[in-house]
Amino acid sequence: MTTKPTPVELLDEKVVLFRTGSGVAALKDLCIHRGTALSLGWVENGNITCAYHGWQYDRTGRCIRIPSLPEGSPIPPKARTTVFRAVEAYNLVWVCLDEPVAPVPPFPDGLWDGERYRTLLVYDGVWSTSAGRAIENFLDISHFAWVHDGILGSRDNTVTPRHTVGTDGPTISYTVWPPMPSDLEEASDQGAGNHSYYAYTLHLPFTAHIEGGWDHRPGDHDYISMVASPISSNRTRVYCWRARDHSYDEPDDDVADFQRFVLLQDRAIVESQRPEEIPLDLREELHLKVPDAAAMSYRRLLSSLDHTGSYMP
Repeated sequence: MTTKPTPVELLDEKVVLFRTGSGVAALKDLCIHRGTALSLGWVENGNITCAYHGWQYDRTGRCIRIPSLPEGSPIPPKARTTVFRAVEAYNLVWVCLDEPVAPVPPFPDGLWDGERYRTLLVYDGVWSTSAGRAIENFLDISHFAWVHDGILGSRDNTVTPRHTVGTDGPTISYTVWPPMPSDLEEASDQGAGNHSYYAYTLHLPFTAHIEGGWDHRPGDHDYISMVASPISSNRTRVYCWRARDHSYDEPDDDVADFQRFVLLQDRAIVESQRPEEIPLDLREELHLKVPDAAAMSYRRLLSSLDHTGSYMP
């Protein structure tokens, strides 16, 4: 985020972000005088100025200056725009449209201190789907053999292994040892049990992490993190990071290119899903007990959540 006002959209709400001496401020992107977008203006001494008539607002949304009135004139008490809660974390600005019901979803320890993991933002793009659909796909295992054949899965080994999905408040977690393509299996399988595993963690509503590792290489780990920011019910900004504590000689560009390639395979599928907004009533789509266990848990928890009271980027 720059020092200029930044317009964003969250759950169909137009928001303007700007920096002040006290940190990032988030206001409704609307001057209450004539409805102009405040994001067209500029920041001066920590206050945002409307480009139409120069009305100036502080970080609380209160209008503090109306240039067309004589100096010292009282400013109407109703001259204010809506303020939203905003905090910075993990190189994003997180906004809550209502009173927060939970803190900003956590990221795994060590991903941001630079001491153990090399963390890259590998993707930032808008998908024509709901945030729920994007995250549910991230949690899904059984599509590997079909969408990522030869990369993450194989069409000659398609059975989803049994696994236990646990829930703890707003968090879902589970670990699987998914079938891999035969060439990768042969390369990694140097003895019994030498397989890769994926440990999933989902923090409601739209933040998820996958820890990847190997039974025979306990010191090497990868993380893939996804955050989905719901612009509307059918448009979502997707952020994805890749972190690793090994293979530092591998160029970062190659790591990022691979992850983007996989994400774009996912995007083509997810954008085709109808309805775009994820169905929360489990009767609306057909579910399988083992392959869809995480998805069913996610939909149950998501249906009980008031999104406007959640921090989202």
